[in-house]
Amino acid sequence: MDKRFGAEGKRGIAGGGLVSEESQRSLQRAEDLSRRGKHEESYAQLQIALKDPNNFDAYIQLALQVAPALSVQLLEVAEKRARDLLISRLGPDCFDDNGPCVGRFGDSGLLLTRPYMRVLGGLVRMCFHAEQYEKGVNTCIETLRLNPIDELYQRWWLPSLLIRTGRFADALFFCQVWIHHDDNGSDSSPIRGGHRMEEEYARADCDMIHSAALAAFRLWGRSPQTAQLLRIAARNNPSVLANILARRTRPTDGKRHAPMAGADMAHDYLWIAQDLWTAPEVWNWVNEDAAVKALVLRTCARPECAAQEAKATQFKRCSGCQKVKYCGVSCQKTDWKRHKTDCNQRAELRKMMKNLYKNKETPGMLVLQGGLDEWF
Repeated sequence: MDKRFGAEGKRGIAGGGLVSEESQRSLQRAEDLSRRGKHEESYAQLQIALKDPNNFDAYIQLALQVAPALSVQLLEVAEKRARDLLISRLGPDCFDDNGPCVGRFGDSGLLLTRPYMRVLGGLVRMCFHAEQYEKGVNTCIETLRLNPIDELYQRWWLPSLLIRTGRFADALFFCQVWIHHDDNGSDSSPIRGGHRMEEEYARADCDMIHSAALAAFRLWGRSPQTAQLLRIAARNNPSVLANILARRTRPTDGKRHAPMAGADMAHDYLWIAQDLWTAPEVWNWVNEDAAVKALVLRTCARPECAAQEAKATQFKRCSGCQKVKYCGVSCQKTDWKRHKTDCNQRAELRKMMKNLYKNKETPGMLVLQGGLDEWF
């Protein structure tokens, strides 16, 4: 649903005709300037873009450059205007559950709805920054109602927002639904009766399995079921709990161009949820689980070295691939000849993902050795 790609990239915002070309050009300049840190110049371009009242993406860009509380108000104005426009263009029943559009918002056949969906996505993010969590939950749920396929990936936000509002059972249920859906496309047995739990949950997205473990702990406290979920989460992405145990500083923003696993995904998840895990009762639960520590504490990546971390994040990560860790500079230098090919390919992949996020051209085609599972 990114307007830079697909049909909107070729034909213009909402498929063309909704926003003037001058306004679109000004918005593109504003976005480029903002990415380069030139916010004053970006704001000047946004003033031009906003002269077209239908350029709702300009509201989103402006919201990213003002205080969180103001950004929420700004996007609420944009949401109402965009909603009124859709009702006038698509009919008064376009937001009704039994209407012709609900469930299809954002589809290629309804390009007109895409700016509205992006406004909702921006509103969720700003509600998080402004600590208006209940409003963020309601907006997430509305986004998923309109577009259950969820190209905007609002399911990434919802579990931690539900936990913040004390809706632990809802958070756990939501995570279960998506874990089962991603694994086999259908609902299956619940957490306390699922015989495929280890296998199924181990393949879940990092955010879903960690949020499920946290929600289960908040619901049931320490139990065999919550311990099992926590250990699956530790195996799924050790970087999350390693940073929790090490009491590392919480990230100030998400990368959002990350592959869906590894250190980058851990970074993004910790951005929205780290403080939920550092509550004393939660941190102690993680810290006192010996099996979790065994999964989180890393060994040196040089095959001939058996050194293991004595505490979480003790070893330094390779700065190139951000994947492997070494006990010291000596081991890293000794292992470079063996690690070089994988390191360069992983570094190139990270660069490619970042360029895609910034809408830059990526020269050539990256050949991944070992399959996607090896990389993500």
